[in-house]
Amino acid sequence: MSRLTLGQVVYTFLVDHLQVAKGLRSSSIASYRDGLRLFLRFVATDLGVRITALPLTALTTERVLRFLRSLEEARHNHIRTRNQRLAMLRTLFGYLGGRVPELLPVAEQVARIPIKRVHHPTPTTRSEGDRVALRGPAV
Repeated sequence: MSRLTLGQVVYTFLVDHLQVAKGLRSSSIASYRDGLRLFLRFVATDLGVRITALPLTALTTERVLRFLRSLEEARHNHIRTRNQRLAMLRTLFGYLGGRVPELLPVAEQVARIPIKRVHHPTPTTRSEGDRVALRGPAV
């Protein structure tokens, strides 16, 4: 593995990649930062180490999948939130794959994690009585 640390990669991702290269607004970068904080805390807890002791090798597809599952089950996040976190992780792992070639296979696997479909309720039609009650009688 290269000599890059997780801290260095995360910093360059947030500052160099998102801010300078992609030109994202500060609110978007804050969203990425918050999502990364959640993910890194999850990984550190999973490994039983401090965040500052996390190696790059701790970032695995299996952990990404467990993190996404925990968002829905433990944190009770909506599927839209889960999908937003997945988009953030795809961007991060795509960046990692370009910076740390050893992580390219993991980045490819994370890119193939499917988004979940959001169930939209079926629209219901109103009965004639409901329409009259809402509009009033026809004139």
